[in-house]
Amino acid sequence: MTYRERLHIPWWWGVIGFLFVASIAVVVFFSMDTVPALAVSLLSLVGVGLFLVAYSRTLIAVENGAVRAGRNHLEAAYIGGAEALCGDAARRALGPESDSRAFLFTRPFVRDVVRIEVADTADPHPHWLVSTRRPQELAAAVEALR
Repeated sequence: MTYRERLHIPWWWGVIGFLFVASIAVVVFFSMDTVPALAVSLLSLVGVGLFLVAYSRTLIAVENGAVRAGRNHLEAAYIGGAEALCGDAARRALGPESDSRAFLFTRPFVRDVVRIEVADTADPHPHWLVSTRRPQELAAAVEALR
C-alpha cells in the first residue's frame, strides 16, 4: 500500500505573507528613493512567496519500503508500529505527554499526528510524530509496510 500527502499551507497564510510584504514596502518607500524601494519590495515579495511555496510542498509518503516525511525517511525494517492520534490525543502527545527525544515532523496548521515507533536501538528517537490530515490512512499504510 502506498500513501502520499502534501501538507499545503492554509490560504490565509498567503494573505498574511502579502500583508507582511506590504508593510515592508510602506516602510521602505518612506525611507528610500523610488527605484531602490521598488527593488527591495519586489525582492521581499519573491522571498516570502518562495518561502510559502516551499513550506507548502511538504510531502508525507509511504512508498518504496520506507516512510518519508519531507527529506527524512525511516526504512520498513526499523518501524515498530503506528498509531493515529486525533484531536485531544494528538494535543497530549505533542504537549504534556511528549517525549523530548521524539522526532517531530509537525506543522502548526495540521491538528492530527501519527506516532510511528522506531525499532532501532541505535536511533536516539523512540518514535516519530508526523502531522497528517488523514491519520487513519497513514497509520494503516505504515502498518501495511511493516
